[in-house]
Amino acid sequence: MESLFYGTGIFCFLVVFGIFIFAPTKGQTRIWLWSALKILFFGALFSSWFTENIVLKWILIEASTLFGSLLISSSGTEKSFQVGWKFLLINSYGLGIAFLGLVILLFTSKPVDSLDFSALQLGLEGQTGLLIKTGLLLTIYGYSAKLGLVPNHYWVGDTYAESPSQISSLIASFVPVSVALALRPLVQLEREINHSLINSANGLLLIGILTILYSTWILHRRDDIRRIAAKVALFHTGMLAIFIWLDVNNNVFYFLLASTLIVKVIIFVSMGILRMDSGKRMIAQIVDLNSINQKSFYGYFFAIIIAFVFPLSPVFILDMEMIKISLDRNLIWLFSFPLMGLIFFFIALNKILPIIRVRNRDFYDSQKTLLSIRLGFLIISIVVGLLIGTFGMYELVTGGFENV
Repeated sequence: MESLFYGTGIFCFLVVFGIFIFAPTKGQTRIWLWSALKILFFGALFSSWFTENIVLKWILIEASTLFGSLLISSSGTEKSFQVGWKFLLINSYGLGIAFLGLVILLFTSKPVDSLDFSALQLGLEGQTGLLIKTGLLLTIYGYSAKLGLVPNHYWVGDTYAESPSQISSLIASFVPVSVALALRPLVQLEREINHSLINSANGLLLIGILTILYSTWILHRRDDIRRIAAKVALFHTGMLAIFIWLDVNNNVFYFLLASTLIVKVIIFVSMGILRMDSGKRMIAQIVDLNSINQKSFYGYFFAIIIAFVFPLSPVFILDMEMIKISLDRNLIWLFSFPLMGLIFFFIALNKILPIIRVRNRDFYDSQKTLLSIRLGFLIISIVVGLLIGTFGMYELVTGGFENV
């Protein structure tokens, strides 16, 4: 399952990078400069997946903040610069708090031979002082800001909705999984040290639930296909926090990360196609158009379905796994999360379905090549996503998820 995650990460980057090279949006300039920056962004986060050094992991994730803020401003508009600064400031604020927490943990631990997490864990063995709990609280809370959870979620909507779709898909897919890999061992350590009901692990659960509720509530007020895609991504980030709290086994966890990567790429690539084809972003404006290419609408429509309810979607498999966990651990309240996903799905569906009434046409000649290339990448991504979901269904049915 770990290999599936790494392979999905490479595939998703190649999809986003391929779209940027072969089908860039109108007005994008200095393609090769931004391409190099995308490689640096991906390289920093991808490298963080393989290191157990807690300081190096933090440095690589922080480096992605700088690269990401520059990528967000690649449109060259005043709005993109504002969003880039918001992304930089809030993420740096969160990671600064996380670094302070790491410093406290290293200061409190016994002398360690390395900065690997396993060495830190040994150094903290047998200690349960207030200073350790404070260090864990600061680190987990700081990383949650980078993850985009409430109350530090304000960068998420603008970043995903105001930057080019390739940038949005890159940040929305790779940042959460990288932070999740950093958060998971910290949450596990918190549970070993602090058995109180009031601890950082349960705090992560709380803000994950608040993120899910917020994204569902705010969706009612959004009629922008970009903002809807951003809220889908925010909802799944909240679910990612729930799974981290559940402390699922490695097989489920890496399948979760692979699913997060592929589903978010599908969502934002499909949104970019509909946005480029229609020339509008507000649903009411799209509905008022004389015609659009229905392939662009159905791509976005099917992406929303895959993100929640399609039986062979990786997300659907994870919902089934959550129901199974709720029964195994007697946590019946976990049933509410798949139900919340259904509520979110029907709200989103109700908003985008009016577009189906718009008359069909071919892609405009000026955009035909670019949109056809993007549509090809989308179809390939959907096929890969369904293959991952099919594999997940096989593992779920045969009990493969039970093997650590």
